[in-house]
Amino acid sequence: MNKSGQMVMVNLLILVMTILILVAIIPILQAVLGVAKQSDNLNCPDYDYDGDGAFNHPLDFNSTLEDTRTDRITCIAIGLYVPYIVLAILIAGVTHLMSRRGPYEQDSF
Repeated sequence: MNKSGQMVMVNLLILVMTILILVAIIPILQAVLGVAKQSDNLNCPDYDYDGDGAFNHPLDFNSTLEDTRTDRITCIAIGLYVPYIVLAILIAGVTHLMSRRGPYEQDSF
């Protein structure tokens, strides 16, 4: 039997399941990161709590607060958090999928 072909299929199945779980978790991550961006935490510029564009919610960006609470680099890093996680998981999954050795294969000399 072709065990390396079977391992490729198993690895592909694991990669697809990982991507499906990641897609399901992304909204949860966005909600958690939104808590960090609101005005009682980092007060990130252009943060709109309810997404209506009116900036009328108490947790929206508040320009009257002290500028010491607003760290723009931290806000940018939080905004890039989810794409970096997605890229890292995709790169690791494809690398694992393309690796020649599976967990059950032996060295052949």
